[in-house]
Amino acid sequence: MKDDRNVSEAIREANEVFAGLGRAVEEAAGEGVTHVDVLEITKKAGLSEIDESVLRELQIPRFIPCHHWIPWHHWFCWRPLWCWWWRWRYPWYGWCCPWWWHRCHWYPW
Repeated sequence: MKDDRNVSEAIREANEVFAGLGRAVEEAAGEGVTHVDVLEITKKAGLSEIDESVLRELQIPRFIPCHHWIPWHHWFCWRPLWCWWWRWRYPWYGWCCPWWWHRCHWYPW
């Protein structure tokens, strides 16, 4: 039961954090910018642990081109951020995210 509660709490927190990430990306895109600053976006979303070293680890460039006509989750680099965040909070990280990271991490950088 304890693990189930931990998973539920992690999912609740993930939903809050990544919904905030989506709002921050959409807000920046709504301003008509040509690119978004990943560190600025993650700070606005409450991912204050993200810094330049984490971006290097995840192979994410600091600035991502903004495509206003495509939904944010198609062009913004949320997947590696999700795996990074989940690794620290999800009790069974070891069996889920490495599979996702190596098979679904489609960012070329």
